Amino acid sequence: MEETVVTETQQDSLITPKFLTVPMARSAIHGAFTLVFGPGGCLWSLPVKPIRTDCHVVILVPGMTDHRAEDYPDWPAYPTKPVCLYEESRGDPSKFKHPFANIARCKALQLWTDRNDGRTGCIPHLLFPGDTPWWGGVKRHGLVAACSGLQPHLDQLIAGIVVDSLVALAHEAWLASPDQEQRANFLT
Repeated sequence: MEETVVTETQQDSLITPKFLTVPMARSAIHGAFTLVFGPGGCLWSLPVKPIRTDCHVVILVPGMTDHRAEDYPDWPAYPTKPVCLYEESRGDPSKFKHPFANIARCKALQLWTDRNDGRTGCIPHLLFPGDTPWWGGVKRHGLVAACSGLQPHLDQLIAGIVVDSLVALAHEAWLASPDQEQRANFLT
């Protein structure tokens, strides 16, 4: 069975985490790019140098079909699937030396399905035909971010910054929400 990733344009039929939005995802990626590549960025002040500055980042979040009106018919085995909240390239994708967008997407799916554990190196015994042997992403806090274009350890650095930024931004959105203020039992 082939894994399906739902893209931003297909999300109308799915619900995704309320406090994770496309503008937040865009901000997290731009923040990571600024932190890593910007003036005084961490890579330029360390002896770590990227082989290029072009890359592609993908963010996956959990999504599910909203069946609450049917009283959760699949409970407790309620199905979730990966939803591509946002993805973005740094640089001109038409000039990329390799298919970084597809590699990042493949890395993200492999992380989502636990066929890549976010450590260094690939896991050959879990690779399927069509998988990428490259690593360079993170799966934590229920989110996946993958980057492709740099050395794998730098791809992983960017992905980690993106996920941790999203967690912080979502927490701030929750703290400022009427749901939290009213101590709602169920989110609006």
